[in-house]
Amino acid sequence: MVSRHKIVKVLIWAIAIMAIVCLALMLICNQIVENNAKGKAFSEIDSIVPSQCGLLLGTTPQTRIGNRKNMFFKYRIDAAEELYKAGLVEYILISGDENSLDGINEPECMKDSLVARGVPAKVIYLDGKGYRTLDSVVRMRKKFGVRTFTIISQRFHNERALYLAEHLGLDVENLQAYNAKSPQSKWAILTYVREYLARVKMFWDIITDQQPEELGEEEPLGRRILEDEYNHPDFWREINMIDGHDEQDTIVGNFTGKGIDTLYVCYDPTKGDSEEWQYYAESNNKAIPRLNLWGFNLVQPKLVNEGDLDGNGTCEVGYLHTWINSQWRYYRILTLVKGEWRYLVKGDYLDTPESFRHSGMEVAEKGGKKGTILIHYAYEGLDNEGKEWIFEIRDTIVKPTYSKIDD
Repeated sequence: MVSRHKIVKVLIWAIAIMAIVCLALMLICNQIVENNAKGKAFSEIDSIVPSQCGLLLGTTPQTRIGNRKNMFFKYRIDAAEELYKAGLVEYILISGDENSLDGINEPECMKDSLVARGVPAKVIYLDGKGYRTLDSVVRMRKKFGVRTFTIISQRFHNERALYLAEHLGLDVENLQAYNAKSPQSKWAILTYVREYLARVKMFWDIITDQQPEELGEEEPLGRRILEDEYNHPDFWREINMIDGHDEQDTIVGNFTGKGIDTLYVCYDPTKGDSEEWQYYAESNNKAIPRLNLWGFNLVQPKLVNEGDLDGNGTCEVGYLHTWINSQWRYYRILTLVKGEWRYLVKGDYLDTPESFRHSGMEVAEKGGKKGTILIHYAYEGLDNEGKEWIFEIRDTIVKPTYSKIDD
């Protein structure tokens, strides 16, 4: 009969062997993951190659034990901010648990922190179904259709995320990771110890072909970005403005020659989206007639007080028509003549390409002599010798035409 002492001894040896096997397994898994990340996970920002999108892995702003400030959260925000402001990522997708154990929405909290740091909200996208690291990387490829991206988290987390992304058959390429600073508190040590176990489980997940808890239909991030840019007023405003002008919704000036008045832009809701005259400018002074403005529904035209360009004692009004295609925009300069709006001048030189509009130049100034106007305009074509194709800004002096509005 086997003695109790021998049974205890066998159990001790069995436990010791199991512990050694588990330890060896953890060390082997850890080494494989670390080796895989070499040349892909960087702690120096100068080593990062620019990419369109960063994948910021989520966590909570407070620790789950003790409810203290979570330095893993802070350092990840630091890293994401640094990457964006260095121009190394154009957009950031934050993937985390939208309803974690303590009821905190990880992606929303991280977005709020980034916006508070000066990262524009329009470049931040959220994925609240990133419950696990596996979910985050799989959804980045299968849900959002992104093949190349920069992972943002602490080094240990980045190494595991890189391995998952590259060994789950996701058809990704040129992945890299930026290592946020790693906390060194005694509580942080628990996270690093847990990481050894997470890496062993990761291999089991790969072997058993684990899938995200939720995937849903594909929603390509690239398409969302384009749609958001297309529908964002800032996008249309940028291509429908002249940087050298002080464009305003309301301007103040002596438009009649009899005193100071205001002129402001209004939208006509009775016009359909395809109508040419959706906007108009008007004044509280009934002596100033309504002025129809060219524009489309996403970006209203803005007014420019051009001052007294022709030297007759009244202020002229300028505006750039707004539209959705073509880089060319016609700039109109108008003046009141006997209570009627007229074009102060009219000509092809007022048709502005986008490069001119962002050159910082004004379109019109007073000429050297009273009754003359200096026009700056863009020329694109052959040089004077007819040999080289050039683009340059030129000047011309014109006299007022006071042309009737016929378009």
